[in-house]
Amino acid sequence: MTTTKATKTTKNPNRYLEPGTLVVNCEDGEPGRIISICTLRRGGNSGAFSYLVETAYGREVWEVGELFVPETTND
Repeated sequence: MTTTKATKTTKNPNRYLEPGTLVVNCEDGEPGRIISICTLRRGGNSGAFSYLVETAYGREVWEVGELFVPETTND
């Protein structure tokens, strides 16, 4: 059996977001900025499980599956 480690380019790139990254909550459309990783996935080297996010209403913990990074356009 062969195992491989997750990298920044495989599976879910949202597991490797930098502080200051603009994100949007999938459930309610609320925008926020990543402050830091809140919880790491098991093993510690396969990315974040959740992030601490600063929103207009304060700080919240969002899981990786609850957010997306909006595309930016350079017009």
